[in-house]
Amino acid sequence: MAVLFFLLLFPCGPLWAAADNIQAIYVALGEAVEVPCPLPPRLSGDELLSWFHSPAAGSSTTLVVQVQVARPAPDPGKPIRASRLKLLGNYSLWLEGSKEGDAGRYWCAVVGQHYNYQNWRVYDVSILRGSQLSARAADGSPCSVLLCSVVPARRLDSVTWLEGSGPVRGHVQSFWASTDASPALCALSTGWDVSWILMLLLVAGQGFTILALSIMLCRQRAQGAQCKDASIPQFKPEIQVYENIHLAQLSPPAPKIR
Repeated sequence: MAVLFFLLLFPCGPLWAAADNIQAIYVALGEAVEVPCPLPPRLSGDELLSWFHSPAAGSSTTLVVQVQVARPAPDPGKPIRASRLKLLGNYSLWLEGSKEGDAGRYWCAVVGQHYNYQNWRVYDVSILRGSQLSARAADGSPCSVLLCSVVPARRLDSVTWLEGSGPVRGHVQSFWASTDASPALCALSTGWDVSWILMLLLVAGQGFTILALSIMLCRQRAQGAQCKDASIPQFKPEIQVYENIHLAQLSPPAPKIR
């Protein structure tokens, strides 16, 4: 009942916080982030520290974790209901392997009989999602188009791209995909790739060469067989019959023996 009353007491807690007190946190998709909640300066010892989450896709509020503020601090790395959220020893909320559904508003509250810090720290957590597309420049040289989107959708004031630990090498041109057209310097390739065309020509040339050699070899074999047949005398039965008849007429009859 105490928890239920606590939720009904400020069901729209983060809405009470001034916009200047809401801190924005951006985390890349799949990365981890720590959402801090330092203890208030004055405590009586009976306060409860609670973390709440309101998803960006809905208006429901979820109680993430609630602990008694006491000395010593809770065990570091305490998992919360076998989820990817952990409560650290300094009462910060640790989010492991962030997903798009983790975006939204997080806030911590420290409430007791003597001191009430209902919206002690309020954060808007956004998930950054990046993608890369291969393209071709106007001169045919390869280039890449890097896209950055944020959940929940909003326009970013500035975006800094890093390659490793330093800035991106090469010529860089930034544009807003929602309002600006794709830069002409690195337009997406919609036609045939030059490398694929060269490979197809090479394969076609090899096939034509093999076919020509096969035809020439067959012709040489056919001519060789014809020459071999011409060197061997052919038996003609009509000529042989004529020769037998002619020899029989010219030869004298054999004497009869009595």
